[in-house]
Amino acid sequence: MIGLSKETKEKWEKFVELINTALDVFLPCEKEEPQELYKAMRYAVFSGGKRLRPTLTLATAEILGLDPKIVLPQACAIEMIHTFTLVHDDLPDIDNDDFRRGRPTVHKVFGNDIAILAGDALFACAFKTALRGSLSDEKKIKILKEITNALCYKGVIEGQVADIRSTRKKPTLEDMLFIHTHKTGKLIEASVMVGVLASDVDGEVQGYFRKFGKNIGLAFQIKDDLLDAYGEEEKVGKKLRKDFNKASAVVILGKEKAEEMMFKLVEEAKENLRKAVGDRGKFLEEMADFIINRES
Repeated sequence: MIGLSKETKEKWEKFVELINTALDVFLPCEKEEPQELYKAMRYAVFSGGKRLRPTLTLATAEILGLDPKIVLPQACAIEMIHTFTLVHDDLPDIDNDDFRRGRPTVHKVFGNDIAILAGDALFACAFKTALRGSLSDEKKIKILKEITNALCYKGVIEGQVADIRSTRKKPTLEDMLFIHTHKTGKLIEASVMVGVLASDVDGEVQGYFRKFGKNIGLAFQIKDDLLDAYGEEEKVGKKLRKDFNKASAVVILGKEKAEEMMFKLVEEAKENLRKAVGDRGKFLEEMADFIINRES
């Protein structure tokens, strides 16, 4: 992982191991019926992702003084939702991608019908999983509200609609900011906030963390635009040069200004993190740097 200290890399790897073990428990067994559906769900989830979003949840909780395992079900719910959005995003009627993370996409392996239903099932399974664990019911309700707000009503789904519409006109900077903040940014923001809402920190600290999440979420998608325009397909693991007819930061701002915006967002994110927790946020600061230095 580019730009990470040995300590942070090892901690991230431990978080990923924890997340993968829990996902294996929370997801239906592929030997159960309907096997085709459950195999498709597991194929999608266990496709080699970095587990960035659930790691953000666990790391945030830990920085705020909690045992990260206490939010493991909610972190896994975030990953299931993220995977559901990818499965549906790859479908022929949306982005029509044949590869994801270097492997054939779910609909290419299992067919469009099972891919749609696998995405639906992951979405439903996520909410069932988010209700598990030892957090109080009050905190679970707050977390569920955060997740649902991130998904719909000025969330991920509205961002996806705006992304589709952007291909039918000449997109503006405002279009790009709305799409990137919602389609990608909202779930990353929620990933941070789930860890925050599991704790007992006050509203001011919550506000700093929300700003951190918003900024790295937007920076993440700008980096995706840069990778689409200038990345290597073998490293990214999917077909590139596809977003030149969309509200891409590269198309609207150009390479230099897009990078400038991305770097500024991450610096502001880290400043807000320091206001919240001082020098205890090193791991999250390195995650923020990783987001803009990654190659996939």
